[in-house]
Amino acid sequence: MTNPPDDLLKASFFGPWVPAPGQSERVRHHYMSLAHWYESVKFMPAKAELRDSVLFCPSVKEARKFAKARQSDWRSDWNLVRHSVLIAGLGFLAIDRPDLGLEKMAKETLLEQLRAMKLPDRFVGACVDRFMEWAAGPTIASFGANTAPDSVVGHKISKTVANKPSWTLLSLCNSKAAWRLHDWALAHYVPVRYLGRPLSRFSAEMVAELVHACDQLVVFEVKGGRRADAVIKLARAQKRPLTLELYDAEDLAARSLTQD
Repeated sequence: MTNPPDDLLKASFFGPWVPAPGQSERVRHHYMSLAHWYESVKFMPAKAELRDSVLFCPSVKEARKFAKARQSDWRSDWNLVRHSVLIAGLGFLAIDRPDLGLEKMAKETLLEQLRAMKLPDRFVGACVDRFMEWAAGPTIASFGANTAPDSVVGHKISKTVANKPSWTLLSLCNSKAAWRLHDWALAHYVPVRYLGRPLSRFSAEMVAELVHACDQLVVFEVKGGRRADAVIKLARAQKRPLTLELYDAEDLAARSLTQD
């Protein structure tokens, strides 16, 4: 059941799991509003401390004021990425707060809800159009990308999404997560939907949920390997579109050497 908000900019949400400076664990920041997300990204990745300060601003007005006063510290490519930042923020808000029903909200209603961000109407309108395209796009998951060579994963995923301008990555967030693929998606402002929790045990049930929750599955397997047999069988049984990418054991050995 969805509950259309009286004020969308009072809806808080969790963003993506990102590396914590100086720590091996990842953190998931809580954003008081979409405006806090938008203003905070102006300082990333070089000024994480200013990003954190935005998150603690008590209101949308204060977040905008804080960021504007420090415009000299904004990322140099802000004008190039601001569309993508707002669209991704809407995506993360929709994923974390399904009760808001953003994907089904009328465009005019969503535009009105975003007016308090004080952004140009034409800019917001274009972002809302792209958000609605994203909402209708596929959810893509991977299996085996956490152990496959970077070059293999990068080439295959890029090819898979080449004709999909808007899509969502379905990712684990435990020890089996494909963090390299995850971070690549974030760098391209692709919203991520998470399955499980950081301490969730990897199990057959989790694999089944992964297959069930995605629209398309990309499987990576070393040639001659059998580790992916069960997930392939399950995906085919559910008639889930599946792509199998095989790679040589020599490629895996080369990756291991570069990490040592």
